[in-house]
Amino acid sequence: MRRCVVVLCMVCLMASSSFATNSWTASTGSWGLASNWSNGVPNATEQVKILSNKTCTVDVATCVFGTQKLTVGATTASPAEGLLQIVSGGTLNAGAEVQVGDAGYSGRITQTGGTVNVVNGTASAKIEVGYKTGIGTYTISGGSILGDATYSQLQVGASGANGGTGVFDVVGTGGSISISKLYVGASTASAQYTGTGTLQFDIDGGVSAINAGSVYIDPTNVPAAVANLVVNLTGTLPSGNIVLVNNTGTSGITGAFDNKAWGSTIVLGGVSYTLTNTYAAGVDGLTNDIALVVPEPATIALFGLGLLAIRRKK
Repeated sequence: MRRCVVVLCMVCLMASSSFATNSWTASTGSWGLASNWSNGVPNATEQVKILSNKTCTVDVATCVFGTQKLTVGATTASPAEGLLQIVSGGTLNAGAEVQVGDAGYSGRITQTGGTVNVVNGTASAKIEVGYKTGIGTYTISGGSILGDATYSQLQVGASGANGGTGVFDVVGTGGSISISKLYVGASTASAQYTGTGTLQFDIDGGVSAINAGSVYIDPTNVPAAVANLVVNLTGTLPSGNIVLVNNTGTSGITGAFDNKAWGSTIVLGGVSYTLTNTYAAGVDGLTNDIALVVPEPATIALFGLGLLAIRRKK
C-alpha cells in the first residue's frame, strides 16, 4: 500500500509567450499527480516557481526539466518561505538552475531520499542556495545529488551580483553528494559578490562528505562576502578523522572560511579536532581534502612530554 503525501501546494509557471501558464489547483497530492495541475504536470519547456508560502513534494520520478529554471521561494505577499520536499521515489532532473530562495524571498529544499540530477551538459546546470538577495537552505539527510563531472555546480551564498544568504546542510551519513564545482560565499572563482554562504555538517555516526572536483571558499577574500563552516554533533561521534569535503580534482582548496581558519580547533563531544584542507581521502592519494583530524597519539605524547619538561624546569 502506497502512503499518500499530503501537502498544501501552489506552483506557478512564469508567464511567457513560450511557456504554458499552469497553477496548482488542489489542496492535497504530490507534484507528479497531473490532476492537481491546470495543464498537467510541468514539462521540460516550463519554468516553475514554488511560491514563498507554499509547499510541494517530489515523490515520483516525473519532475523532469530540459532547459528551464526551478525557483523555490518566489514572489508572493507572504514572507514565509517556499518549501520543496524530495523524498524516496522522487527524481528531479535539473535542466537549468535550481534556485533556493529567490531575490528578496526565502526558500528551502529538504531531501530525505530520491535523486536530484544536475546534468544538462552546460554551465547552467547548478543548484544556487541563496540566489541574489534571497535566503535559501538546502538540507540533505538521504538520497543523492548527482552532477556531471564538467559543468555541474553547487553555489552556497553569493549567487548573483548582489549576493544572497545560503546554507547547505549535510545531516548524518544517509545522503550522497557529487558535483563538479563547489562554491561557498561565491558563485565563480573570481567574481566579487557580497553574500554569505555556510556549509553545515551535522555529525551522527559520521557525515556524508561532499564530493567535488573543484572547491572555492570565498576565493577572492572580499570582506563583503562571507564563507562559514558550522559543525554540530547531533548524535554519535565516529572514531577517527571526519572528512567533510572530498576534493576529487587535482587542485588544492581555493580560499578559506571566514569563521574557521585552517589549522583551527573544533571540539565535538569533548574531542578536539584540527581543521585541515590538506587531508588525503579516497583513492586519489592527493592531500587536498577538507577534514577534521584527531591529533596523532605520537603528537599528543610529545605535547605531554613538553608540558612535563616545563613543569620540571619550574
